Amino acid sequence: MFARALAFVLSTLTFVPAILAQTAPTTNILTRITLIESEHGAATAFSIDVDGREYWITAKHVLSGAKHPPYGSITKKTVSVRLLDPAFKELRWLSVSFSVIDPGNDIDIVVLAPPNTLLPVAPAEMGSPSFAHVTLGDACEFLGYPSASGGAWSAQTSDGKFQWMPFVKHCFIASLPDRQTRAVILDGINNPGFSGGPVIYQTGPQQRIVAVISGIVTEPSEVLPSIVTKIPLETSSDQHGQKVDANSGFIVAYSIDPAIEAIHKNPVGALRRPSGQQ
Repeated sequence: MFARALAFVLSTLTFVPAILAQTAPTTNILTRITLIESEHGAATAFSIDVDGREYWITAKHVLSGAKHPPYGSITKKTVSVRLLDPAFKELRWLSVSFSVIDPGNDIDIVVLAPPNTLLPVAPAEMGSPSFAHVTLGDACEFLGYPSASGGAWSAQTSDGKFQWMPFVKHCFIASLPDRQTRAVILDGINNPGFSGGPVIYQTGPQQRIVAVISGIVTEPSEVLPSIVTKIPLETSSDQHGQKVDANSGFIVAYSIDPAIEAIHKNPVGALRRPSGQQ
């Protein structure tokens, strides 16, 4: 069902990246992303191919329930989660049992290997290292399903059919991967629900996934009273000094390289059949 829905999408979507844009998601990327739901809630997942095998990527904390670092390791060999059916007008979830590949202790990425291919055709093969030609300050984009907006938005394909789609947000490369943790800092506004989503660089044939969204960097901000009609503003003494965690404009992501390295060590993804074979 999931494969048939995505096969239909690939044949009918007509998204065209802006020619002058440095980054813009291609149809290939847009149709590799879906909502994932575990016992800890919903987030974002996406698919890649490595050496002709299909894998799915999300953030480790989506499965473990960790709220902040350290993220530890996933010891389970298999996990059952639900993926959003992309071509059904209601929120219909498809249960899938995946094998688990852990890229490393405290790296907030987990690789999921399906028993059978879920996508009808192969996306571009993943190369490594992903940040080899990325420059500080370069533009990037990240995709996902923000929980505050209900998850997904509905698109219409060229023949009028329905399709759930991810949101796209802009970012800049604020730091290169830390050698030990592989963590990357992006400049942009993240939202809950984007965890596990891909960070993309460039567009067209040169487009590649360089990282996986982990979380929001927050900073304490003073709570200010609402503006009222009285001038000057009158506030009670207990309102002063209160703080709230606010979005700092920085995003934590993790280079996708450890996931590719872990896949090479344990190539258990569903083998994709050559084109034309059933």
